[in-house]
Amino acid sequence: MIGVDALDTALARIRVQGSMVGRSLVTAPWGLEMTVADPCMLAAVVRGEAWIGHGDDEPVHLPEGAVAVACGGVPLHMGDHPETPPGVRITDREDCYDVVTGENVAQRGRSGSRTWGDPDAPGSVLLGSYRTDGEVYALLERDLPPLLVVPPDPLVAPVLAAVATETQDERPGSQVVVDRLMELLLFAAIRAWLSSPAAAVPSWATALADPLVGPVLRAMHAAPERRWTVAGLAAEGAVSRAAFARRFRDLVGEPPLAHLTRWRMALAADALRSEPGLDLTAVAARVGYADAFSFSTAFRRVRGTTPSAHRRSA
Repeated sequence: MIGVDALDTALARIRVQGSMVGRSLVTAPWGLEMTVADPCMLAAVVRGEAWIGHGDDEPVHLPEGAVAVACGGVPLHMGDHPETPPGVRITDREDCYDVVTGENVAQRGRSGSRTWGDPDAPGSVLLGSYRTDGEVYALLERDLPPLLVVPPDPLVAPVLAAVATETQDERPGSQVVVDRLMELLLFAAIRAWLSSPAAAVPSWATALADPLVGPVLRAMHAAPERRWTVAGLAAEGAVSRAAFARRFRDLVGEPPLAHLTRWRMALAADALRSEPGLDLTAVAARVGYADAFSFSTAFRRVRGTTPSAHRRSA
């Protein structure tokens, strides 16, 4: 089972604001492309099946009920067949262009508040994008594949159905409801993927399930302020220093102290933005640094900017 401590910290920081979500009712042949600047995109098959491609990667088949999460900034292609070219390019909720004519077709074929197409069409797919907040989540996202595909899952299905229903009618508070549902859909998809055999990539989130590295990761994540050493971390796992360091790197993809530093800087970055009254000395102490100077030096080395500049950027 995946540990809940660090993963909870990562997911709890996600706050979706003004998500773009649209449902297309489709009949073959059909093709859609979404190109947005938002850092996270999501596609799902509500009814029927589809093929999805991300950038230059090979298309992947999505059966009914499947969900895919992708990094933004790279075109996401979806269609009834891998070779069907996109007929519509989506760049925003109200900016959907005919690829051939360049016409904005956002109002053409609308059959609901966020639904387009013939209500009798055999296929139904969702495309959405949104911003995610939180540096600890960004730490998790770094370890996820560019295109994360989740097969039909009984825990994901109810959330997907709720999102699809909410796209049909414009009701009071619709945007807030869709935002929260999109958060839940993202949470459910990531949890389902992390629990699947497909999640065989070096990642601290999957390493939490390891009987040796998992307890050490939990201790590290729970007490980033401790003066950890590799020997001290190995002692938490009751193994030799060399065996622990090797196992940790194999599962997490980086040395123990490198991960600890990234974790500390992610926590510090979130604290700097979410707690403007917290001075640098307090932030430094919270993440294991003796003073503001040594913390600022480490922060700049890892993040490429100063703590003060990061706080101002909020």
